[in-house]
Amino acid sequence: MRLNQEIIKKYLDNNCSEGEQILVEAWYKSFENNPDGISDLSEDEREELIQRGRQNIDRKIKPVQIYTPPRWVWYASGMAAMLLIVIGLSFYFNPKIDNNLSRIKSDIPLSDWAKYENSSAKILKISLPDGSMVWLQPKTQLSYNQSDRVYRQVNLKGEAFFDVKRDEARPFLIYSGKMTTKVLGTSFNVKAYPETEQFEVSVVTGKVSVMNDSEKEVFITPKQQVILENKSDVLTIKDLPKDKTFYWELASLTFDDTSMQNVVDNIEHNFNVKIHLNAKLKDCRLSGNFDQEHLSTILEIICKSIDAEYVMDGQEIYLRGEGCE
Repeated sequence: MRLNQEIIKKYLDNNCSEGEQILVEAWYKSFENNPDGISDLSEDEREELIQRGRQNIDRKIKPVQIYTPPRWVWYASGMAAMLLIVIGLSFYFNPKIDNNLSRIKSDIPLSDWAKYENSSAKILKISLPDGSMVWLQPKTQLSYNQSDRVYRQVNLKGEAFFDVKRDEARPFLIYSGKMTTKVLGTSFNVKAYPETEQFEVSVVTGKVSVMNDSEKEVFITPKQQVILENKSDVLTIKDLPKDKTFYWELASLTFDDTSMQNVVDNIEHNFNVKIHLNAKLKDCRLSGNFDQEHLSTILEIICKSIDAEYVMDGQEIYLRGEGCE
């Protein structure tokens, strides 16, 4: 975490943005159980930091009252600022504290975040401001923090496939209930519907970090999946079959005047989904070459070719249409 001197100084000067204020105060809070953090401060110095944090919060709900503090407060404030800068330097080199902050920051209010919601029965493709691409499954909500200069943060309820643009200076964090997924730039699928007992993260390319509510962190690579049991907070890693392509992956398919029933069979086999084909469409035939495409792209092109539509319900797909002449 690059909590630099500039951000700390802006906070102490009451000249920081709302995002920077939350960052510093969450950072301060993360040291409560850290023997190398604020435990070394004197009682007066700790009290001063607490009071300054409360004052910043109070400014959000009531007018500022003019107050001239005694000289010892300014002295303690100066000492606290120096200690904050020193601690900040050690914070930069401590990945464990970085992870703690990530968990705390998952509670940031979403009022200033960009919001996306897929209320349709199809897969919705969106482009995030950083250039990353996301495919939202039906009944999925996603919020993106546009103002944070340290992290790229996303809150997810539902299921989505992410193709994250690489940026080593700004990690990409996805908050899903008790689960935090962290990457620099890779592609993976997150399945995290709030009402379900299990959350899943499945990797297609690159390396992904997943952390639970107890701050246990695991790493997974392509063709691996981590499962979070929400009740027990247990993380389990499993290997996915290397010879099978799942619905969140890319696949190459070729059809040459192929009946729709055979097309459906082929898609089911390659993407591990179940497709219900309207009887009127079985006589339709399809020719086409799909080179490393997403399931949603293939379905859209097929529907346009035979004048049909598709709807999704979990891993089940329904193809409907009036048929081909």
